[in-house]
Amino acid sequence: MDALEELVNWRAVCDLSLRYATGVDTRDWSLYRSCFTDPLRIDFSSFTNRPAPTEPITADDWVGMVRSTISGFETTQHLIANHAITFDGADEGRYTAYLQAQHWMASDRWYLIGGWYENEVRRVDGDWRIASCALHLTWDAGDRSLLGEAFRRQRERAGG
Repeated sequence: MDALEELVNWRAVCDLSLRYATGVDTRDWSLYRSCFTDPLRIDFSSFTNRPAPTEPITADDWVGMVRSTISGFETTQHLIANHAITFDGADEGRYTAYLQAQHWMASDRWYLIGGWYENEVRRVDGDWRIASCALHLTWDAGDRSLLGEAFRRQRERAGG
C-alpha cells in the first residue's frame, strides 16, 4: 500500500468510528448497522463484568442489544478520538481509539464511561467495517443503575 492509499484508508477508518458514534447518538440504527461486518466479534467484558461471547454474533443482534438500552436514555454523547490505525494489507487493519461516553436521563441523572476501543476492521464491498470490537473500560462515574432503567424504559416504549 503506498502512502496516499494508506492516508485515504486511514481517513476512511477514522470516519468509520465517527459513523459509529453518530449512529448511536442520533439513534440512526441503519447508520450504526452499516459500521459492522456480519457476523462480528464483540468483547465488552470489561464493561459488563461477564465473559465475552466465544462465537461471533450477527450485526443485527448487536445493533438490537445496543438499541434496547441506548434508546431508553434522553440523550447520549460518544466521543471517540486519538486513533492509532494500522493496516494488515489492502483490506484488513486494526485501530485503538479513546472513548468517553455520556448517558443522560436528566440534567441531574447521568452515567459516564471512559476507556478505549480496540477494533479490527475489514473492507467489505469497498467500505471499511468493524469485524471485531473490544471495549476496555478504565473508569466510570455517575449512576450505573441508569443502564437498567434505560432498558426497562425502552422496553415499555416498545410495548414489551
